[in-house]
Amino acid sequence: MIYRSKAPLRIGLAGGGTDVSPYSDQFGGAILNASISLSAYATIETLPEKKIIVEALDRNEQQSFDLVPLLPIDGTLDLLKGVYNRIQKDHAVALPGFRLSTYVDAPAGSGLGTSSTLVVAVLGAFVEMLKLPLGEYDIAHYAYDIERLDLQLAGGKQDQYAATFGGLISWSFMPIIK
Repeated sequence: MIYRSKAPLRIGLAGGGTDVSPYSDQFGGAILNASISLSAYATIETLPEKKIIVEALDRNEQQSFDLVPLLPIDGTLDLLKGVYNRIQKDHAVALPGFRLSTYVDAPAGSGLGTSSTLVVAVLGAFVEMLKLPLGEYDIAHYAYDIERLDLQLAGGKQDQYAATFGGLISWSFMPIIK
């Protein structure tokens, strides 16, 4: 079986940086962004072998593993492996062997939310494959947790929601009250 997912990249129009902690925690913030015609793509293909292959076609990177519950976070393809690890941690599903292939239309560091969009696309493919009961808000929040908490990557809150919902998004949030 083959499962596919696609998520749009975004361009920030206003408020960039007001969604990043600690500023947003202290002062709140507001952002305005719009999805564009560039995307991140994820494909999961089940394999007869008991192995996991993760690959980023746009970066020409690939790793292969025995079918294990957790993949090593080692600086290579960590976003893909981080999604797999979180799915396994939270849902403990028996998976067949599979190949996870991704492609992003823009390079990392372009300022278009590529990493978050990639996480959303990979999550979308796993949600489809495993029939997980996750709605759009769940996917956006899940993507945020994977990047910011599990993988400890710095960044804001807007990218995951823009990638999940698409379109024109205006979002404001209040400071954390202590």
